[in-house]
Amino acid sequence: MKIFIIITVLLTILASSGYYVYTRITQAFTGSFTNSKLFLVAYIFIILSWILGKIIEHYSINIISISLIKIGSIGLSYFIYTLLFVIFIDFIRLINHFIPFFPSFITDNFQKARLITGIISLLTISILITYGYINARIIKVKNINITINKSKASFDTLNVVAISDIHLGITVNNAKTLKLIEKINELNPDLVIIAGDIIDDNIKVVQYYKLLEHFKNIDSKYGVYSCLGNHEYISGAYKNLNYLDKNGIKMLRDTTIKIDDKFYIISRDDIEGERHTNKKRKDLEELTKDIDFSFPVFLLDHQPFKLEKTAEHPIDLQFSGHTHNGQIWPFNYITGLLFEEDWGYLKKNNTHFYISSGFGTAVVPLRIGNSSEIVNFKIINTGN
Repeated sequence: MKIFIIITVLLTILASSGYYVYTRITQAFTGSFTNSKLFLVAYIFIILSWILGKIIEHYSINIISISLIKIGSIGLSYFIYTLLFVIFIDFIRLINHFIPFFPSFITDNFQKARLITGIISLLTISILITYGYINARIIKVKNINITINKSKASFDTLNVVAISDIHLGITVNNAKTLKLIEKINELNPDLVIIAGDIIDDNIKVVQYYKLLEHFKNIDSKYGVYSCLGNHEYISGAYKNLNYLDKNGIKMLRDTTIKIDDKFYIISRDDIEGERHTNKKRKDLEELTKDIDFSFPVFLLDHQPFKLEKTAEHPIDLQFSGHTHNGQIWPFNYITGLLFEEDWGYLKKNNTHFYISSGFGTAVVPLRIGNSSEIVNFKIINTGN
């Protein structure tokens, strides 16, 4: 019943905003085509094609589902920014209604002004989307030095490569996955950690394209370790973690392990896991009860909530993701309100935190206002 209500609300919002945008488009671009049934059908098709593609993909991965998802992801990109532009323009019009300030060249020929505004908006949105599409394919490496003081650490420096939110699927395909693996190996990691959301929303797509097999080629001294993200639950990957394990990614689910008698990794289950399994995740007190904190301790937790709880323990580094730093502007302002830190580095007590903007993209294949990133930590120990 709850799912039905959520779907109903989302479809109502989509239909209402879709009608609002359609009305403004036809008002700006008056003509036989924009006012035709053909344009209306094309508009509805583009708006719904991502959803239709996902429905078909659930039953069969084929050229139709793939094409619909690709068309729909770009269509949704245009729709989102068109909606934002329309809201902004109508807000300006509302102000003008109460405090008239439009010059005469607008008020004398309002339809012409609408057309010019529509053309400028379309060009601006197209430039934004083109930039965002290209930017999402550029990988940036964020270098961070972290100093710790652990007496039993048997290293002076540990080179850790960290990634989050890869979102393997239709968008993060073979080409981008190969690029990721190549970039990781170029950094010559001692350890690779992943903060969840390796899979996008359908494990069957990853298996179909054999995307995870590329992770066997990561050259890391101590291996590759990951926690679960919410998309491991959305995609169904949590039901078959052995599939990730056999492809070189050691999936740690609400557990603590000691690696080569050198450091600990704590991996928390995602907070949304309880909704799928009816099992509450372990708290940090339970996960840390047997840890010797004279060794370095690294924590993986997909969603960066309640950072102060981590800082109550002598944990050296927490690496998280999930936020995408909003992925496309201006949604970074929303993630900024939801999280104490939605991107970047901070320190609380003696714990270092880094929340990554992630590697891949979700739903729309764009990054505007942030970058696709890999984080390269140099862990420097002064305790020896």
